[in-house]
Amino acid sequence: MNIAIFGAIGRVGSAVLRIAEERGHNVVPIEKNTQTEVLSSVQIDIVIDFSTAEATEKVCEFCLDHNAPLVTGVTGRKESEQAALQKLSEKLPVIAEANFAEGVQILVSIVEKLAKALPNWDCEIVEIHHRGKKDAPSGTAKKLAAAAAKRKSFSKVTVHSLRCGSNFGQHSIVFATEGESLTLTHQAENVDIFARGAVIKAEKLYLAAQNISDGERVGTVDGD
Repeated sequence: MNIAIFGAIGRVGSAVLRIAEERGHNVVPIEKNTQTEVLSSVQIDIVIDFSTAEATEKVCEFCLDHNAPLVTGVTGRKESEQAALQKLSEKLPVIAEANFAEGVQILVSIVEKLAKALPNWDCEIVEIHHRGKKDAPSGTAKKLAAAAAKRKSFSKVTVHSLRCGSNFGQHSIVFATEGESLTLTHQAENVDIFARGAVIKAEKLYLAAQNISDGERVGTVDGD
């Protein structure tokens, strides 16, 4: 595949670039100085975005211009930015997730089952990220809270956010009642787990998109 990457110089984006190349894909980093003639000479098959929420409209315009599906791991979007992503999903396949780590995908399903099995227990979430992460709570914490909140109001699933050091991301979900508690924790040890997951999603989405008729809605998974 020919993959265009937004945010290719960032922590996750640079890992996406490296892993995509290791998996045999041709990569085109999209930055401010990317030459138009470079893009015109390459058929972009899919776009992977790990840039910023503020760049959402630009990314969506690029996808439309190149008729390329989108895989994005950006979180913290404003309502207008989320709307732009939703509008794109009405024309092209889009996957927007807060966390592409395999373990997190499994954790969400486990939390849903525990919330159903323990309806009268308290539930709180503690998430830790590096000091430079802008959004709090994280998109992953919100997704876990939403999974738990299927049996109670969202406001009662409290999320505690810590921004310190260089932590790649830790999410702990605590279920507690009188006399006992149960804690599940996912610890990200490097950014490769996010990058690899995004590239694999892009590969699957590209193959699936080949059988999708023009204009058929695929939709988005809310990454916020």
